Amino acid sequence: MDTKIKNRTKRNLLIFTVLVLGFAVLASVIEPFTLPPGAEPGTSGLGQLLWIITPLAVMLLLRIFGGDGWADFGLRPMFKGNGFWWLVSVLVFPVVITISVLFGSLVGGLSLNMNKLSGVVGALLTGLIAALIKNIFEEFAWRGYLAPKLYSLNMNIWLSHAIVGLIWGAWHLPFVYVFWTYLTPEMLWYFIPMFSVGIISQSVVYGEIRLATGSVLPAWVMHTIGSAIANALLLSSFIQFDQGWELLISPGAEGAVSIVLMFAIGFWLHRRRMNAQQR
Repeated sequence: MDTKIKNRTKRNLLIFTVLVLGFAVLASVIEPFTLPPGAEPGTSGLGQLLWIITPLAVMLLLRIFGGDGWADFGLRPMFKGNGFWWLVSVLVFPVVITISVLFGSLVGGLSLNMNKLSGVVGALLTGLIAALIKNIFEEFAWRGYLAPKLYSLNMNIWLSHAIVGLIWGAWHLPFVYVFWTYLTPEMLWYFIPMFSVGIISQSVVYGEIRLATGSVLPAWVMHTIGSAIANALLLSSFIQFDQGWELLISPGAEGAVSIVLMFAIGFWLHRRRMNAQQR
């Protein structure tokens, strides 16, 4: 990469980060004022709409007007020769979430309400459709822009994965009480570090798949499946945490079991990708 392109990439990455995080904070400030009176918990206002569309909107502006172009967007599925990586993208979250839930059940940190099982199926089907749409706005920005631009700078790959994770994680934090309803202010001092590390662990897995395939679509599918399963389990009340166990066995990014598994999978995928490049 020549100096001019490298400097432009750094400039645009800074613009992307400042705008995305700045609008996330702004969205959280205006969100309460856009909700109808007496709104039920979980109701979304215009603040959340602004929050979810900003990363994709900034990506589009930078690619169209900022000189980034579309060469590294990765919209082609790249199926040929990448069957393993597509399989991983489909299976990662079902495996990690299943292990987390089974571990929690075995150690007594959560209970399973089998009467809610039918509700899980319905919530899963509905959630898949919603997540497919929502994750266009997320993954086409994170793995469709932020990750490949950082990787193009040829920094240490682990540092690049960590930077993607930190920016992606920070984008969530202004809405922390909306998406993690069990949180209290006293829990934030350990929730935020756990969540940040968890998002970095997931960024390793997403990033290695993106680097191996050259496509953003496996990440879109992976994120969609993970969101749909986790939300179905929680929103249907099929799983209920015992107090104090949430950050150990949660199926979300903040769960300690999930973090360990995601890092292990990420390191394994990295070694496989590097070995494949050396053949």
